[in-house]
Amino acid sequence: MFLLNLTQVFALQGPPVVLSAIGKDLNGESIQTWVPNALSLVQSILCPVIANASDVFQARKTILVGTCLLSFIGAAIAPNATHISRVVAAQVLIGFGFASVPLAYCVPSEILPRRWRPFVQAGVNLAGALGACAAPLIIGSLTERNPHTGWRLFFWIQMALWGATALWILVGYQPPKRDSGLDHLTFFQKVRHLDLPGFFLLTTGLTLFLVSLNLGGNGYAWSSAHVLATLIIGLAILVAFAIYEIKGTSTGILHHELFRGGEQRGRTFGLCVLLIFIEGILLFSFIVYYPALTTALFERNFFLLAARIQPFWLACGLATLPYGWVSSRIRSIRSPMFVGFFVFTAGVVGMSTVQPNDSTNAVVFAGLMGLGVGAPVILVVSGVQLSVPHHLIATATALISSSRAVAATVFTAIYAAALQDRLAKAVPQQVGDAVVGAGLPISSVAAFVKAVSSGLRTSDVPGVTEGIVQAGMQAFRQAQADGFRVVYIIAAPFGVMACIACFFLGDLSETMNYRVDAPVEELHGKHRQEK
Repeated sequence: MFLLNLTQVFALQGPPVVLSAIGKDLNGESIQTWVPNALSLVQSILCPVIANASDVFQARKTILVGTCLLSFIGAAIAPNATHISRVVAAQVLIGFGFASVPLAYCVPSEILPRRWRPFVQAGVNLAGALGACAAPLIIGSLTERNPHTGWRLFFWIQMALWGATALWILVGYQPPKRDSGLDHLTFFQKVRHLDLPGFFLLTTGLTLFLVSLNLGGNGYAWSSAHVLATLIIGLAILVAFAIYEIKGTSTGILHHELFRGGEQRGRTFGLCVLLIFIEGILLFSFIVYYPALTTALFERNFFLLAARIQPFWLACGLATLPYGWVSSRIRSIRSPMFVGFFVFTAGVVGMSTVQPNDSTNAVVFAGLMGLGVGAPVILVVSGVQLSVPHHLIATATALISSSRAVAATVFTAIYAAALQDRLAKAVPQQVGDAVVGAGLPISSVAAFVKAVSSGLRTSDVPGVTEGIVQAGMQAFRQAQADGFRVVYIIAAPFGVMACIACFFLGDLSETMNYRVDAPVEELHGKHRQEK
């Protein structure tokens, strides 16, 4: 499971670092955001399906190996791409492996004592942090050396990791057969226990909704029929899904038992779904927009760009184990969760203050965000797994994974729209005022702004001088900083909301005991007396 989590995060974190290089190499800048978004889209849609099938059929190993092999195939397809659509298709296949994230979280938790689930999840998160450190450095170094072949070599490396993961799970994970309560049923009777109508409605609605968010502002105006029709139909189907899950079934994807049990169970589960949604909002403000901010203001070398990302993941890896240990020790997720979100939010607020000359500040705030993010994921996963019945552990974990993926996709689109709107106003105004003040004829302002925005030569603009270029570039960088600032201004209030929500989490001390839900061997040890 350590290798699986490392590989999953390795696949997630690599491509966004050199997204501009991939788009430029394949002449697909207009749709390059689909490269990372395709993976998140597949995850958000398939997580509940995979997890529910895992709970019904007790087929964790088969599903893990199968999804890893699909990702292996996807990683093998990408390197020979001549059009960006092939990379997107490859990312869709890789997304199947990423959609098995709930099982990567469930298996380590259910084979060890409940009390130590936060610490176990910290170990899983440490694997992810290692993958997140390695992927940007590897793809950044390879792409800086050769923009055409570098990112392609990264996918070959990723292919090897997926293959090794599938083989390792096949050989090393040998769970004993367990009674699922449905073992007496035939295969087709078990299929009927799957929430197929719910799967259809959720898959269709989420696909249309998330696709509409990615189409808006990327090739189509938000007011266009393509975007509005897709958005409205998607939302209508999601409403139908919600009505069906509430009125049409009690054992579907949104199993009613998940929301029962009062403060320690239903309320804690619901809050954990909300908290992981907010964590996704905050996290993807960094994952997607910190590299873009760094490229715009401080560094264009892909390897050095990747190096500037490292403080975030190094801090995350170093902090996650103490968070997990403290939570297990005090038998509570509430206090460590609050501390994590508080520090994470402080880092987001810091990012909103970055100016063009604040190179060091940006790296420091990235590290501060990393110190905070080490807590929410491991403690939310632990909270969910401790507050739901064991036979629904994979289904519940899938819901938080989907919640996070939906937050990532939705707010990436929101951030993009806000950033584009801000830059569309700030760049012409601030650059225009600066160059006119420096002596550029008004008739040349539009050409100068276009040249600066497109990365073209400014020396061809009539009336330009070295002083004008310097003034214009300084104003352009300031406009970029002001534009990216809006991303973190949007994210920060959600962090405050998460800090407040932490205080309403239930007391899980009673359920954080030494019970092992799914031992990998028959246990004969004595029961330990709880304090």
